[in-house]
Amino acid sequence: MKKKLLMGLVLLIAVGRSAVFAQRAGETLQVGGQTYRVESNSNGRLVLQLVPSLDGVWAIDSFEIAISGSNATVTYINTTINLTPKTRDAMNKGYFNVGTQYLRNLRSTGNLTWSGEYLSLFSYSNNPNVVTDIRWNNFTFTMSPDGQTLTENDGTVWKRK
Repeated sequence: MKKKLLMGLVLLIAVGRSAVFAQRAGETLQVGGQTYRVESNSNGRLVLQLVPSLDGVWAIDSFEIAISGSNATVTYINTTINLTPKTRDAMNKGYFNVGTQYLRNLRSTGNLTWSGEYLSLFSYSNNPNVVTDIRWNNFTFTMSPDGQTLTENDGTVWKRK
């Protein structure tokens, strides 16, 4: 009895006052600013799994986005590289710039997968480099097990910064 009480006290001290202890598999708790899910809890052994998060800054060759919650905003555009004429036209017209909302309605659809909508630059096929409007299209992200890359359903790979 004393051993179990001592172990619980040591765990409480190690985790800190901000943690709320989960009891059953599937419940979550915060430890050191990270969210963990209880995988199992038996015989005094608590097994935790880090819950992946999209929150943070993600980059591809030409720009970066900051994801927070269910939305993402463009935070950087590299204008020194060869942007497509369509992207340059969108920037000149104010459709796509730093501060533009790029993703919305992000939601987890399973382990390491999310879906949502991305900002799409619309143009007509007879003049594909002239942006006439923006639209929101559906997409899916899959996160790598280490949480450092996101791959869109079209193969685009984003890297965590």
